[in-house]
Amino acid sequence: MYIVAVCPRCGNLLLAKVTNKTRLCTHCGFRSQIGNLKVLAKAESPKQAVILIQSLKKKRMLQKDSQILRKPYKNI
Repeated sequence: MYIVAVCPRCGNLLLAKVTNKTRLCTHCGFRSQIGNLKVLAKAESPKQAVILIQSLKKKRMLQKDSQILRKPYKNI
């Protein structure tokens, strides 16, 4: 079993095998205890977990784009 979790330091999405005790963030280098991570999803295979991460990243990008569009335009 694999989990998709969030790095507590930088917010990067992580893929981890549940039998491991710790996971190193590839973005910031922070080592986290698997049991202390915020789990977003679970998957049976690493391939399924990668697909979940890709869809979550796409969803995050869409949310950021919509936040940018909501900001009021300031005429300088």
